[in-house]
Amino acid sequence: MTPLQKAKNLIDSEQYMAAVTMLHNLNRLSPKSENYRLLLMANCRYHLEEYDWAIDIADKLLQNDVQNELASQIKYLSYFELKDFDSALAEIIHFLSHNEADLYKVTLEELLTDINDGFINDEDIISKIKELALQNNCLK
Repeated sequence: MTPLQKAKNLIDSEQYMAAVTMLHNLNRLSPKSENYRLLLMANCRYHLEEYDWAIDIADKLLQNDVQNELASQIKYLSYFELKDFDSALAEIIHFLSHNEADLYKVTLEELLTDINDGFINDEDIISKIKELALQNNCLK
């Protein structure tokens, strides 16, 4: 079993600090394995409620892999937990402006419900969310 798989197993058993320690000590990885390490690390930091670290690590991963929807979602959810709703919306809008939605389809549907319920009122944001929802077949 590889060290990355061992770390993933620790994460699956909610042993986040042990996983962080293991992941922190890994080096000389291939680019693909390094991206996976960063994703696991960001996920751990999110679950440890270290949202600023989760954002920073996910951002580093997104610099290497701009299509990594999981990393973008970790940033989005971390901003949300920090109650930085503008940055959370900016993250989803930025990601979906350059990539197709997969995991974000549910989030887009939830944002459309928030718009309909009057929780989002900024016309520019509403317009962009509706445009992205249309592009990703989320409008009914």
